[in-house]
Amino acid sequence: MQQRAHHSPLPSLSVTESAPEIAYRLRPSTDAAAEVVVLLHGVGSSSATWAELAPLVDERYALLMPDYRGHGDSAKPEPPYRVEDFVADLLRLTAELGIRRFHLVGFSIGAVFGQALALAAPDAVASLVLLNSIADRTEAEQERALERLEVIRTGDLEQIAASSAERWFTQGFRDEHPELVSAETTIVAANEPGPYAAAYEVLATTDLIDSVDGIRCPVLLVTGEDDRGSTPRMSHAIHDRLPAADLVVVPGLRHYLHIEAAPLIAELINDFLVRHPLDSADARPENTPTIHQNHAPEGEPAS
Repeated sequence: MQQRAHHSPLPSLSVTESAPEIAYRLRPSTDAAAEVVVLLHGVGSSSATWAELAPLVDERYALLMPDYRGHGDSAKPEPPYRVEDFVADLLRLTAELGIRRFHLVGFSIGAVFGQALALAAPDAVASLVLLNSIADRTEAEQERALERLEVIRTGDLEQIAASSAERWFTQGFRDEHPELVSAETTIVAANEPGPYAAAYEVLATTDLIDSVDGIRCPVLLVTGEDDRGSTPRMSHAIHDRLPAADLVVVPGLRHYLHIEAAPLIAELINDFLVRHPLDSADARPENTPTIHQNHAPEGEPAS
């Protein structure tokens, strides 16, 4: 069994003074004037999902890890929810903390919120990392998303979370690290059904593909070769509209790259942030984009 390095625990949770309360974790930097990286989790998850990745992001950066409305320890307002609600919550949080400009890393629905934030507040979002993003769904993919929404509305969340692990992680990772898989499925199973379904409806019905070419900050796209929900085709579709973006497709992996391939994802993020500091990230980069399809997790072959 491949051993994972022991990481320090995530910072404790705080909550906003304004309502609805948004819970968040803040990892300070060793630099008082540090650049801030906002990490946005997947639907039904929480800021706890970053336990593997956050310690590997360079300590020169401060990390802000919120729980969305309806998730984790944040308030759970009465549904329905809209993309605009999540965007407003996140901008309210950064404003309350005095963060005027930040880098953004979004996973799955967090990548959708990242796109929406970059479009709604271009002066705030300095750079954008989209992990396993949804975009440009086909009719069949849209139908499957809506079918899953109905399952969430009517099903047992514990059973749904357990059955989802096969889509999220490879068999090898599930066998070697059942504790990490269980940590994520436990978060999802603990959701309140109403808010979870409301958030999933946003995921199932939102597609910003026709707007993404309006994003002006540097962008890094990363997805798993075998991700069935956020397929490589979706990231390629975004890249077609943002040709200056970097694109990385990780061979053999599925959805939860930030857990299963945390060292690789941290390396990609750290490199991207160094290349796009706040003071030089005012526009879409004009350099030739970097497209990789031969990255493999540490200790595994590239194909």
